[in-house]
Amino acid sequence: MSNRKEQLYKIGAISRLTGINPVTIRVWETRYGAVEPVRTDGKQRMYSENELARLSLMKQLTDGGDSIGVIARLSLEDLEERIRERTKPGEPTGKAKDPINTVVLGHGIPLLSTVEMSSGVAPLRLVGRYNPDDALSEEMRMVEPELLIFQTATLQPETPSRVREAVHHSGAKAALVIYAFGPKRIVARMTNGIFLPLRAPVNAVEITLAANYLLHRQPSPGPDGESVGELEIQPRAFSESQLWQIVNQPNGIKCECPQHLSQILFSLNGFEAYMQECGSQNTEDTEVHQYLHKVAAQSRTHLESAMKRLVEHESLELNKN
Repeated sequence: MSNRKEQLYKIGAISRLTGINPVTIRVWETRYGAVEPVRTDGKQRMYSENELARLSLMKQLTDGGDSIGVIARLSLEDLEERIRERTKPGEPTGKAKDPINTVVLGHGIPLLSTVEMSSGVAPLRLVGRYNPDDALSEEMRMVEPELLIFQTATLQPETPSRVREAVHHSGAKAALVIYAFGPKRIVARMTNGIFLPLRAPVNAVEITLAANYLLHRQPSPGPDGESVGELEIQPRAFSESQLWQIVNQPNGIKCECPQHLSQILFSLNGFEAYMQECGSQNTEDTEVHQYLHKVAAQSRTHLESAMKRLVEHESLELNKN
């Protein structure tokens, strides 16, 4: 067993990771006894990993119509079971894709098994849940994950190397990193076709779609033997101001897919610019950086096509610039 000290989260990180307003968290705590944070010497609330997980589940249930007064004092196991009971298996509409074996490193990730997707999208099958500090454990490698999902309050300078080491150790093909706060330079470094950072809050559908994007997209040519020049860079379809307009605009559907897709495009735009700058400054690795730049641009083009469809579906009126 690990002797690690349990991670505690400030209310701002809890709010970002769960999507619950801080005022609501305090009401759920004081009026319904939903959580019992510890207090620092300065009287600051700090929340445990178990409370992060419970709040995430309570958010899912209340979004589905449950009263917080009914579920506030349920255990983590009872909350998970309640969500499973509410989920009805969907009717298959075609040949389903094989599920993606997934390991979660964190405690506030939405239940992945409750997601109903179309037949063209591979569902996520949870094969293990561990603490982030156990990312290099032998037990995790034995379950043979295809995908790792990390959860962290803050992206640190060492986060990319930690994620990369865990991916190599486990034999996984890709990793999603769900974070509350992080500098743009680290987000750019981690948006590379194997890792994809997603800023919380995200729901299980968005996690599933992001995983499918990483693992089931069309393979791109690489730098050893294939022609990098064949990857044509298209101009951006959406300006920064248009993406911010989408982020800040209310929509008629019950999810925030346009907003989250905008955030992914912001990340890809940053990585694309970062790779272009690296390619011009570091002549020693010019070919690799040019390749990464073009792959990022191609990925951005695919996601912009999806955004165009969402904008049309939502009848969003965007500025011309």
